[in-house]
Amino acid sequence: MLHTRRAFFALVAVLAIASVACSNDSSSSSAAGSTATSPGGDSGGAAVAATEKDFSIAIDPTEVAAGEVTFTINNEGPSAHEFVVIQSDTAPGDLTVEDGLVSEDGLTVIGEAEDIAPSTTVPLTLTLDAGQYVIICNLPGHYQQGMNVGLKVT
Repeated sequence: MLHTRRAFFALVAVLAIASVACSNDSSSSSAAGSTATSPGGDSGGAAVAATEKDFSIAIDPTEVAAGEVTFTINNEGPSAHEFVVIQSDTAPGDLTVEDGLVSEDGLTVIGEAEDIAPSTTVPLTLTLDAGQYVIICNLPGHYQQGMNVGLKVT
């Protein structure tokens, strides 16, 4: 009986270690798609919660102060998405589209997170000047199906 108990506790310990290792792998790989991020993290800048679904983007709040802004992007959809932050006075739904993609030529792309897998959360920290911004998913057809939202930075 003592041998069985030891085997049971050894198995529980191995499963607990494996569980922790797997959870750490998923959190580090979800951030790998971020580009153009600023170092810092918890520097007191603005925080924006973003939710992507098939086919919408919602952010809260929709207005922030200029400076460092950290987006926490949660992909709740069954498809991979992007999160592209563009400084533009153009209305969110009025960007130029060519072959199902927003033409990024001539646009001021501040930063983006690419390949955000379903059911993952990715941080993206950018330094934003005062002005109007459009946030889009620029995968084929996604922008045209409603994956765009405005952000005001004061």
